[in-house]
Amino acid sequence: MQTPTPPTPTTTTAEDRSTTFRPVEGGNQMQSGERLLVEAYAAIWLILFGLILIWWIRQRQLDERVTMLSGMVARAREEASRKDRPEGGA
Repeated sequence: MQTPTPPTPTTTTAEDRSTTFRPVEGGNQMQSGERLLVEAYAAIWLILFGLILIWWIRQRQLDERVTMLSGMVARAREEASRKDRPEGGA
């Protein structure tokens, strides 16, 4: 019967640890490059559509406000022109 050899003590410095490769034990943590690319493009498209939607809503609000202000200006001009006319006549 063989006696198991004791593990060798690892007395390494921080510099040694940063340059050595140690595989991680456990589950598969690999990501597909194609999947990550598709996810990145999807995120970019969602952000772009969100910005376009926000700009469209703001533009519609501005158009409604300009229409309202144009109507107010037209009414103010009509009232001003009625005041300038003589009351009784031609």
